[in-house]
Amino acid sequence: MQKVLILLAVVGFLAGCARNTTPVKEETANSSLTNTRWKLTALTSLPNGLPRLSKDVFLQLDTGRIKGFAGCNSYFGAYTTQASAITFTGVGSTKMFCQEGMETENKLFQALNTTTHYRITGTKLELLKGQDLLATFEALYLQ
Repeated sequence: MQKVLILLAVVGFLAGCARNTTPVKEETANSSLTNTRWKLTALTSLPNGLPRLSKDVFLQLDTGRIKGFAGCNSYFGAYTTQASAITFTGVGSTKMFCQEGMETENKLFQALNTTTHYRITGTKLELLKGQDLLATFEALYLQ
């Protein structure tokens, strides 16, 4: 029994000595374009930032279709991708009028209609036109 305990102590000591002390680089996997609820965090066309709204403005992409909430109305449409290029088409919405959220909604629709490509870094989605950043979203949940 004593030999077993000594053997276990030696193995534990050697295992501790063999540990790699090189810092581990933490990498965050990129969120998926589809099956993710993307919360709007910035619109470049609103330089003073997004107004506080009662509901989150968001975008969801499923196979060829989009849906979301734009600040006042729900919206829907279609999209196509090829590598990092993306085109939104047929974007429509319900037609309620709200005191708050209309400016955000209009600017979001302008951004969607002029987007040429996207970039995902970790949990951040950026919509771009050429080199110009139009909108930034953050992944709320992943499926």
